[in-house]
Amino acid sequence: MKTLKQIWAALLLLILWAGSVPAHAALAIVVHPSNTLSGISADEAADIYLAKAGIFANGRRAIPVDQSTNSTARKKFYSAVIKKDDSKLKVYWSKLIFTGKANPPRELGDDADVKSWVAANPDAIGYVDGKFVDSSVKVLLILP
Repeated sequence: MKTLKQIWAALLLLILWAGSVPAHAALAIVVHPSNTLSGISADEAADIYLAKAGIFANGRRAIPVDQSTNSTARKKFYSAVIKKDDSKLKVYWSKLIFTGKANPPRELGDDADVKSWVAANPDAIGYVDGKFVDSSVKVLLILP
């Protein structure tokens, strides 16, 4: 009987460990902890990042920040959420900038820079590799 309990305990630990691995490999869309939203859809995030929406669903202003163009997280975010490659994105922003309608999100360095900026700015939204998430930011969406 003792052996069966040990097997179940080992199996439970394995399941818990396996369940945590994808979260660390995932991309997290994060906001300041004071934001009252409990979640966001990929389409809502895309609208914010493409300057089609300047507010969150709760009415709070939304200020998106990007990672540097060579960032793995940025490539993953733009592929999964924005669904535009770099060349299409440049054309998109060129039109908006030329007409004076909008500017692209502020570009920061990497995951740590984005997390720090979001943690310090109540209206911010950003994306980071899941392993960078801690209590200084609030996760609204996990992308596999």
